[in-house]
Amino acid sequence: MSEVRTRVQNGEILIIYKAQVYKLNKWIKYHPGGELAVRHMLGKDATDVVQAMHPEWVLTKKMKHFYVGDLVEEPLMSAGRTVDLKAQQRISESYKRLDTKIRSLGLYETNYRCYAWEAIRCTIAFAIMVGLILWGPKTYWNYLIAALANAFVWHQSAFCAHDAGHNEITQNMKYDSVIGILLGNYLGGLSIGWWKKSHNVHHIITNHPEHDPDIQLLPFFAVTSQFFNNLFSTYHNKILEFDGASKVLISVQHYLYYPILCFGRFNLYVQGLIFLITDEHAPLRKWELLGLAFFCSWYSYLVSFLPSWGMIFMYIMVSHVFTMMLHVQITLSHYGMSTDDHGPDESFASRQLRTTMDVDCPAWFDWFHGGLQFQTIHHLFPRVPRHNLRRVQPLVQEFCDEVDLEYHHHGFIKGNGIVIGSLRDVANQVSFIMKVAAHEARGHLHVE
Repeated sequence: MSEVRTRVQNGEILIIYKAQVYKLNKWIKYHPGGELAVRHMLGKDATDVVQAMHPEWVLTKKMKHFYVGDLVEEPLMSAGRTVDLKAQQRISESYKRLDTKIRSLGLYETNYRCYAWEAIRCTIAFAIMVGLILWGPKTYWNYLIAALANAFVWHQSAFCAHDAGHNEITQNMKYDSVIGILLGNYLGGLSIGWWKKSHNVHHIITNHPEHDPDIQLLPFFAVTSQFFNNLFSTYHNKILEFDGASKVLISVQHYLYYPILCFGRFNLYVQGLIFLITDEHAPLRKWELLGLAFFCSWYSYLVSFLPSWGMIFMYIMVSHVFTMMLHVQITLSHYGMSTDDHGPDESFASRQLRTTMDVDCPAWFDWFHGGLQFQTIHHLFPRVPRHNLRRVQPLVQEFCDEVDLEYHHHGFIKGNGIVIGSLRDVANQVSFIMKVAAHEARGHLHVE
């Protein structure tokens, strides 16, 4: 292991998978999940991460081309470590057994009937949206219902675009990329390429303030006081300045949480465009930009049938604001959870369970959350189709009981309370710092 670290320090892109060392220098720029997803595993045992994030054909056919040697076993030494290595090894071994069991039960297999029902729901909602605008009465309530149907289409189709980004639908990267672009870019105006790049990093290094882009949201939100220290973002490759605007907004972030999320979709438009225009690793840039142009065309053409600028403004705002529930669902699973760094020796399963929370709801309501209220289970097994996550839940609970890890799951209301409480705690720290600074400033003025 010491030789691996030395060679990584000398510029080699080495990861460890099943006690074998793989060199990825020539491949890293072509990695579909982006370079950062690989770089976060440099010199580390990436077995659990690689197996969780990749289809079987990659593991059996692709990886052998990058093999450079076997890892020499070294004695486990916990001295100076932030975690117990033997305990982490036990967790990792149990996690692998659980993965094998899930595969044997057929829970990695896609249930296309579920996708058929989702396609039917979205098609009906889309037809209602178009029908009301083109042929419905020219009233406020008619267009309001049309806008809500529009929001419903975007909300529900996002779950399928998510699955395509994980190659869960057809298990074929090319076909799933087409589905992802059609649903994300053409239908929703969002870049599936940007989402895949940020989401893959989020899955690997969840809730790490310096690495996870999903919690790097200054000046609007800070889920930990660590952001007060002007952290360097390895994802954005810049310092996240905790400036005056950040101090003001973060001090009241628990009040602004829901209002800001109402405008979350507009931010996704901007992030996608920035990615497609500036990022070197945008393999489907041309098709994605074409998709965004198509989205702008059909959406603009649709709203052009509305009778007044006031109605157009109302329609745009309602159709966007009511997708805020998707942003609540996305943030709910992580914003109230641990952001501590337990070092490179923490197992993949341990980190996901520590940084992620599930939402309890009755089975008949799974459609509303898209099945992704089981975010902890999704993070543990990102390629298990979301329709099967509920069936995996009792197995994960058994696993947690076996390795003595806590499985966090709460009702939707309580989960929101945990997030708001966490945001309030950080906000109170900012308020205290601002009061102290103001007091010191007045003191200095008095002395002068």
